[in-house]
Amino acid sequence: MHPDTDYLKTIAKEIAANAVNNELKSEKANHHLEREAKRLEKAIIQSLYSIENFTQRDTFHFNTLNKLVNVCDILFDISHAVTDDVMVILELLAGVKEILPNEIRPNLRLAKAFIVLQQPVMDEHWATHHREMQKQGISPNLTDIAGIPFKRFALSKYKLYWSDFTWLKGYLAKLEIIDWEHADCNSPEEALLSLLIGRDFNHDRFYVYCKKYVIGRVKAANNKRNRLLELAACEKLILQDTQFDVPSFDVHANSVSTRLVKWIKEEIDFVETHEREQPHAKLGFQFYKYTLAFFFKLLHEQKIFGDISFQELSKQIAATCTAMGADVPPETMVKKAYLKKQVDFKRMEALLLAMLSYLRRFM
Repeated sequence: MHPDTDYLKTIAKEIAANAVNNELKSEKANHHLEREAKRLEKAIIQSLYSIENFTQRDTFHFNTLNKLVNVCDILFDISHAVTDDVMVILELLAGVKEILPNEIRPNLRLAKAFIVLQQPVMDEHWATHHREMQKQGISPNLTDIAGIPFKRFALSKYKLYWSDFTWLKGYLAKLEIIDWEHADCNSPEEALLSLLIGRDFNHDRFYVYCKKYVIGRVKAANNKRNRLLELAACEKLILQDTQFDVPSFDVHANSVSTRLVKWIKEEIDFVETHEREQPHAKLGFQFYKYTLAFFFKLLHEQKIFGDISFQELSKQIAATCTAMGADVPPETMVKKAYLKKQVDFKRMEALLLAMLSYLRRFM
């Protein structure tokens, strides 16, 4: 039979009522509250050990913890302070949690007194890491964003859940072990970005900051190909940092990795589809098409371009050269590679002789 917490709640309500009626209160914890809390702890632990069905045990565990949180809040609301009576229930909660520490549901609401006790601890931790981030030269904007989880805990209106606390503890553990000097990143700022993505910090401000960071890297690229490579590199880094077994900062929103990868893929599609590559300027020859074709035919016959066929060479000439300002299709280049008029041969001869004469000036 499951132990009932109603009597404990009744005692808590009586203590609260006496406080409202300005009755004299003892500085020590209420004797009846202490005795019932000790009895109830033993009964709850015994019940948890005796329930073999996981679903039944999980339901009983959650409902019991939830009821104890409500009792704790009743006592806390008397003076909005962590009194000895409040500590009795907090210790009872801690004792019950320790029995099945890995089976506490994420949606268990945190007791108000628990939040109050944790706030100065979290503030002290954040102050230490904030100073270190400033020392590492991380931008003030990103540093401020990194402190949002701690600030939310400090400024909460007692509407936090077990998932909020465990996420913050996990984030804090990562900050404690990060090696700023030897992180596998190009800078301390990138190391912090990597850490926050890995912890799935899916706050909107961080998402926007990451987008601007990617945009900055893409703008520094000098052509379409490099912009696409930069976007692909950012997508790869995000996927490498993503840990799929880590809960999100905001359990009601999509993960930051999912949002960023979707946005990057859309940027890649846009660049590939709508951004035109600036073509390189072609070499402009003051030859007619047939003269240009014949000139390169002469060079080809002398093996200037190696063993490449003239048909293949014609494609490269068409891609890089113009004749009298006009493009020359490869097939036209092959057809017009032979001169027919003597006057054209004379002009080519004059050009080659002029080149030979210029060369002999250096001999």
